[in-house]
Amino acid sequence: MKDFSSYIGIIGGGIAGLTAGCILKSHGINTIIFERSEHISEYGAGISISANGLKVFDEIGITNILADSSFTPSETNFQYLDSILKKLDIKSLITSSRKEVLHVLFSEYSRLGGEILYAHEHVNIDINSCKITFSNNAKYKVSHILACDGIRSKVRDMYFPASGKPLYSGYSAWRGIGRSDSKTIQFHFGPGAHIVTYPINKTGRSSFVGIIKNKEVYEDSWKVKGSKEAMLNDFQSFNTDIFNMIDSSEDIYKWGIFIRPPLKSMYVQNITLIGDAAHPMVPFLGQGACMAIEDAYTFATLAATLDCDFNKVQTLYQKIRSKRNNHVQATSMLQGKLNHIKNPLGIYMRNLILKYTPVVNMRTKKIWGYDAVKEVKKALSRLS
Repeated sequence: MKDFSSYIGIIGGGIAGLTAGCILKSHGINTIIFERSEHISEYGAGISISANGLKVFDEIGITNILADSSFTPSETNFQYLDSILKKLDIKSLITSSRKEVLHVLFSEYSRLGGEILYAHEHVNIDINSCKITFSNNAKYKVSHILACDGIRSKVRDMYFPASGKPLYSGYSAWRGIGRSDSKTIQFHFGPGAHIVTYPINKTGRSSFVGIIKNKEVYEDSWKVKGSKEAMLNDFQSFNTDIFNMIDSSEDIYKWGIFIRPPLKSMYVQNITLIGDAAHPMVPFLGQGACMAIEDAYTFATLAATLDCDFNKVQTLYQKIRSKRNNHVQATSMLQGKLNHIKNPLGIYMRNLILKYTPVVNMRTKKIWGYDAVKEVKKALSRLS
């Protein structure tokens, strides 16, 4: 059995885990990723990486690689049912699929000599000795543990017990990937629902996500298949032309969107939480992946600069990331309420504000303008 006692152990091989692994390896820090699946997951719909996430990918050196296999839209069109509200020019955004983002990150991690052990599902951690036990009876001692195991994080459940279980947000989502000639992001509002479509590569593959607000608690899984008939029933007020691309989708999925309460601290002893394990958020700002990417960069760069003095790393990581994550998490929830207004007067006022004020531009600039690279440098400069 290989000795991993000098390695940072990363639980979860998703976007958070692979991003952290890439940056740590680029600084010469040994890492091992423990992934519970037999291979890197191919599930998941479209995904957008905005300027704040791309700043980190620039540091890793994978932005151009991802752009070549994905799409770079320059415009978002907002409309209410069949009425155009606003056309917004956008810069520094890549729309892709989760599968493609994982592929690019995995390729870079492998190129750097990173290691992954598959079929390793965490069941227990000795928090004092930093020893991890897995369901296959394997046990490994590591130097520190990064929990990147998502919203259903077992690490969070076991070692942050006061943080609460996942809660149904009140929203359910449909998703699929089909074909479309559209070259822009299309955002459709409707009473109590909204739909977003966008291209994910240059050959016509496009992502569809439709979200409704309802009381039905639908299970939190990306793998539960649905039918077009059931989906259309959820979006009766929308023009059926919007759904044409679904005809070319191999599968349609439906899942419930869950949240967890904000944490007072994202670490305890030898464990640090990253991404959805720390701060899952509703997807209405498209920032879930970007927050994980920012987290990963912050922790990994601090670890490299502070010579893996994890007490110092964790303290500064918390200080840098807590306010940012809580703000985006809360703003995403607010955006969900605005997207799903049913009251006619409320709809009228929202559409009026969207059409005639720069509110979208201002919100986008504030969130996308964040620079994790600069924030880490600024925080480190204050230590000297």
